[in-house]
Amino acid sequence: MKKKTILFIAVPLIVLALLYFKYIFGWMEFRWNRDTPKAYLNHTAADKKKYAQDTEDILKKLQYFLKNHQKSFHSKEYFDSTQLSMDTILYSPDFTKLAVFVIAKNPTSRQLAPDERYDWYYNAYCYLGIRQKDSIDLISIDEGHRSYFKKKASEALRTDYFRLYATIKDVNGEYKYKYNLNDIRFWNGPAWKEIDDNKEQRREFEKMKKEHPENVFEPKE
Repeated sequence: MKKKTILFIAVPLIVLALLYFKYIFGWMEFRWNRDTPKAYLNHTAADKKKYAQDTEDILKKLQYFLKNHQKSFHSKEYFDSTQLSMDTILYSPDFTKLAVFVIAKNPTSRQLAPDERYDWYYNAYCYLGIRQKDSIDLISIDEGHRSYFKKKASEALRTDYFRLYATIKDVNGEYKYKYNLNDIRFWNGPAWKEIDDNKEQRREFEKMKKEHPENVFEPKE
């Protein structure tokens, strides 16, 4: 009798909790962690000199994006004194592809509603990179994470890209990217085909704009 009573109380509570997280808290679905199997963990590492050079080159490019309010840095909260720091660079085995975690540091006075308990806040972003001879082409792939603590912003990226990225689904309910960024299989996975497809679409658009501008509409910024 007691077991039935407990179930009678517990089931409605669970249903209410599911409805709360789905419609009020903002979850559209539950995404269980899908950790990369140990057998497929990517252990590729650059030597200190290469890592330092790549860090310098990437930060220069990101500084350009920031100065011109491009990619992740379109918001007016970013300004000349915004500080960018490299959190992590992941490499493909042949070093032709990269994944970059970068953190931007701003004074809380740049926020619309600053929390006076803190002097700084941090935004953490992920980029994918393709090495092009002597330069690196960077592609922004997320909207970032914000925190008043640098460590928490960094940890949020790791959760997203080392545990949850493989769980993202497409419109058909299929796993879109299949692998996390710390999976050795990621470097030949669907994420890169999506990048290639987007580039091809952009090339076709630019060609159309040049050859038939009357057929192209671009909204004013």
